[in-house]
Amino acid sequence: MLLCRFYSLETVTFEYRIVMRINKCLFSVVVGFLFMFPPSLRSENVTIDDKSYQMDRLIERRIGPGTTYLRLRLPEIPLNVNMVIADMTNEYVRVENSVANESAKGTEKIVSAAMRLSESEHRVIAGQNANFWAVSSQSPDGKLFSSQTRNVSIRNGKMVTECNMASEMAFGGPLQVTGLMGISPDKEIYIDYCQPSMVIRVNDGIALYNVSQCNKGVHPDEIGIYNSFYGSDTKFSPISSELDANGFYRLAEGGDATEVILDIADGEEWMGGRFIDFIVKEIRTDAGFGTLGNHDLAIVGRGNGRTKLANVKVGDRVALKYTFRFSPSSSSVYPLVETAIGGNLLMMRDGEVLSRCNAADYDSMTYPRSLYGTSDDHKTLYMMVIDKSTDPVYGKSAGLSTAKAAQIARHFGCAYMMQCDGGGSAEMYVTDRIVNKTTENTPRAVANCLMVFDDSPADSEISRIEIDYPEEIVSLPLGATFEPRILAYNRYDSLLDTIPDYTLVCSDGVGVVDGCGFIASDTPAFGTLTVVCGEKSVTRQISVGGALSSIGSIASDNTDSVLKLTPRMVLPGRNVGLKCPFMSAVEIYNISGQLLSRHSVPDLDSFTIAAPQNPGLYIVTAVTGRGRFSQCLVVG
Repeated sequence: MLLCRFYSLETVTFEYRIVMRINKCLFSVVVGFLFMFPPSLRSENVTIDDKSYQMDRLIERRIGPGTTYLRLRLPEIPLNVNMVIADMTNEYVRVENSVANESAKGTEKIVSAAMRLSESEHRVIAGQNANFWAVSSQSPDGKLFSSQTRNVSIRNGKMVTECNMASEMAFGGPLQVTGLMGISPDKEIYIDYCQPSMVIRVNDGIALYNVSQCNKGVHPDEIGIYNSFYGSDTKFSPISSELDANGFYRLAEGGDATEVILDIADGEEWMGGRFIDFIVKEIRTDAGFGTLGNHDLAIVGRGNGRTKLANVKVGDRVALKYTFRFSPSSSSVYPLVETAIGGNLLMMRDGEVLSRCNAADYDSMTYPRSLYGTSDDHKTLYMMVIDKSTDPVYGKSAGLSTAKAAQIARHFGCAYMMQCDGGGSAEMYVTDRIVNKTTENTPRAVANCLMVFDDSPADSEISRIEIDYPEEIVSLPLGATFEPRILAYNRYDSLLDTIPDYTLVCSDGVGVVDGCGFIASDTPAFGTLTVVCGEKSVTRQISVGGALSSIGSIASDNTDSVLKLTPRMVLPGRNVGLKCPFMSAVEIYNISGQLLSRHSVPDLDSFTIAAPQNPGLYIVTAVTGRGRFSQCLVVG
């Protein structure tokens, strides 16, 4: 008997228990106790470093318009992978960079950020941590810039932190190492090497002055900017040219800066990739520790930077521009940028895994990872979290290198991919909770995350229902009990809820209905299972005991079968003896009914096969002139 317990929408886990009679004894296998038996609901092969691995889609669920959540299991490694794939061409899909409590300095749990940002027609359906951030122990900037994102961060067109090309260039910079991710207002995604710049222009003049920092500090001879993400009452931070005794930045004495305070011009809006016009409201000289107040922008210059601001007057028009030249060494693109995040490594470019994936220990070791990718046409977003932990339901996950992770993403159509903050920060949020098992007991608060929103109109009317099962055919072992989890969607494809009350109807011979559950037949059968809820219904094909129209009927698993296996429980790769009169072939299927291997046998009564390498439950079928005879084989 296979017991499948499906929980409500708030919990996205399964509990499996397999009970089989072997040698007239009741043998019980509990997931996570004797061996791992992932629910191989849909199996496929993925190639990693020229080796083929079995990959099981344990969950494949539409969670909103154009957005699908996948939970993957690669048992041989072993590995747990969570993915969200979003179609950016869907009119109701929107992706934003969430900033912790709308502040450039601080952290926030992803679940809290999702609750804070969700509205009736702007609902967070998925999220994942993004940038690395400075911690107080990291010199030289950790004390002054603690919990501020490293690399670029842009939210709704407004810069949170810059992609520093001067004093604090992160991880070797975006031009040759990290790359960047930018999303344009028309929702095209760019992930590639990038040459960023940030400049100001005064009164439409021809002179452009470089800006080095955003919402951090201002070094001697630099120009920095501050906006609302820095806070209205937080003092600006002039940085001394000398480090403290422990090698950290320290504040300068002040009084050597010019502060230009501005408001955004009428009709203007924040946006990367073009000039944004501001009007000067106040000028402070011999300053450095001022505040933004209720204004939109502050420009602070010290040394040479101060000299460049000397002729600016109240009422002047000053334009700010931060641009991103993607693919600078080939066909350069200068998109408008509404959303941007940055990591530490560009992993894959034009479908090719980059050699730099093996250059640093952090990137080449097996590790928990948070990765973002896009398709070749820039219209699909891939969010991926790799676990290195032991999930109480899905088992141990060993982690993965960046090069191998990129190859899994490529299997799904990803062509460009970069790495963001991993380790204990690697977290994925789906619907209402963190779905992966992090390395910490409680999911960590992070500096920012990328979120997928469902922007469809609010609509609670059910348009369709679905059985929450990742394959078109529901495959069950003999005698299994199946309690389907029913998902309800509105006309926009928004996931509304689970449906607790429904009616099940099954075709003759496949089993019987018991309330909201289905009990599979004791003999192999193929038919249909229909769920009815009011005027809505959904029908799925169902295979019991491996019976599929493509492989014919498979005999019942019992100890008196014509086919004998010795042993029927075996370690991976070990030999298994078969006895069955006049065998012409031996076939091995997984529990989903997928043919894994076929061996020709020239009319023998006995034969030896090697057990599959991956732990699990398999169906071994002897093909004879009298028919097909099967037995279950336990590998673990």
